[in-house]
Amino acid sequence: MTDLELDQLTEQYVRALRAADFPVLDRIWERATFDLEIESALLEIHEALDADDRDQTDWKVEQSIAGSAAKFLTSAEIVTPSLGPVTVGDVARELFQHTPDRLPAEAHQLNQKLETSGEYLPHELGLSKLIAWAEDLFGPASADYWKAFQLAALKLERRRGSAVEYQLAARRAAKPEEPK
Repeated sequence: MTDLELDQLTEQYVRALRAADFPVLDRIWERATFDLEIESALLEIHEALDADDRDQTDWKVEQSIAGSAAKFLTSAEIVTPSLGPVTVGDVARELFQHTPDRLPAEAHQLNQKLETSGEYLPHELGLSKLIAWAEDLFGPASADYWKAFQLAALKLERRRGSAVEYQLAARRAAKPEEPK
């Protein structure tokens, strides 16, 4: 069997799995009883699917624990490690959680819009380049907002680079100041 034929067969198998097409699954497994290469490929598919199921279960448990902690430990800040580059949404969420005092209402509205963005930040985070890039994609905002955005982005990048900070799942957050 050629690599192309094996790829086509495994693709057909995955489609049949998703569709619960048991006659096709039975036919492919019957063929695998006579071909160790096919059997190995099918077992590898199931190992990957099992690993994905475990990851999803772990994620659900983590979300449940984080939800309970947020509900009952109101003074705690839930910190979760993220993999990969920092996104615009990551920075917007950071700004929402740790908002600088001087941001106008329009900046908060833009921040809400940015929270859903999966756009990766550019590698060069110089303020003028960041402003030009961000305003081209998301529209204008005050220089104070983009400066706060830049600082939050740098903070997140440093945090992701530091494995020590993520050894704790939650820690006490600073108490909000009482109004005068």
